[in-house]
Amino acid sequence: MTSITFFATNRRPDLFLEDPSFRYRCENLALALQARGWRTRLVHARRPAIRAAGQIAVFHRPALSARLGWLLWRLRRRGVTLVADFDDLVFDPHLAEFSPAVLNGILPLHKVQRTFAAARQALERFDVITVSTQPLREHVERMLPGKPVAVVPNAVHHSWLTQAPDSQDNGRWKIISYFPGTRSHDRDFQLIVPALERLLARHPQLQLHVTGRLRGTLNAAPGQLVKHARVDFADYASHVQRGTINLAPLEDTPFNRCKSALKVIEAGFWGIPTVCSPVPDMARFRDTGAVLATDEAAWLEAFERLLDPAAFPAGTARLRERVLELADPAVMARAFLAALE
Repeated sequence: MTSITFFATNRRPDLFLEDPSFRYRCENLALALQARGWRTRLVHARRPAIRAAGQIAVFHRPALSARLGWLLWRLRRRGVTLVADFDDLVFDPHLAEFSPAVLNGILPLHKVQRTFAAARQALERFDVITVSTQPLREHVERMLPGKPVAVVPNAVHHSWLTQAPDSQDNGRWKIISYFPGTRSHDRDFQLIVPALERLLARHPQLQLHVTGRLRGTLNAAPGQLVKHARVDFADYASHVQRGTINLAPLEDTPFNRCKSALKVIEAGFWGIPTVCSPVPDMARFRDTGAVLATDEAAWLEAFERLLDPAAFPAGTARLRERVLELADPAVMARAFLAALE
């Protein structure tokens, strides 16, 4: 039976399974493929067992280095099909200035350009490239005409499929949730601060829950802004389910236009709508949990509409089932196998 090995390339070989991107792009896909009878393995590229590698090797966000080049050469000599997977626009050094790490002052431009250039060089070494969104596919096709590239969309995590929803009773509090994860979303969040401040002032019963690292100020009454540290994935689903409305603001940049609708997918699976910026992949979910907003007035109108007790049930009816039509892990597995053909 054909087997598939997924290689992480992040900087922490001891914690590679904790990387959210690897979890969704590789672990989730591996679980979906296992459900279809495939053999899969998750390893880090710094600790590979070459002889145990499958007939197909998927490298998550590879950047060319001497070690990676050697590993790819060894695998190719064994006849292994090499696949590179990207879920962000991190392979075009000409657009490094739009990286959230640069825009938010986390890394200097020259360092990000060097990393993006190494990823661009790596792309040329692979047989097939898979990406999470259509804009990413179009970008790869412009950079490497003729290179096989396919969209393998993000999906609900396979482990969630057997989890029942938590019983919820928010009492008099309605909760708006934001999950930045890292501080690379500081500028994104600032886009919606004016609308949130107006909303919280109008509705003193509302709370905004922020889970993850976030810098910036927001004027709110005592008790309305609740901050949580980043949570482990095992506890993440329960945090998502606490919300009434989820947030996914993104600046309009070339980087963000390639982002996936993962935040919409995660919240929608638990019956929670997401007010979000109109990037293409989120627009796919326009009638499936995504409420698109372009300016302060649109964000505020979306909040008010979703908080209307008469309108909320209709907007979230059968939301889990509708999300799974577009983002079932089985859909991800089928797209990946089609890419290999």
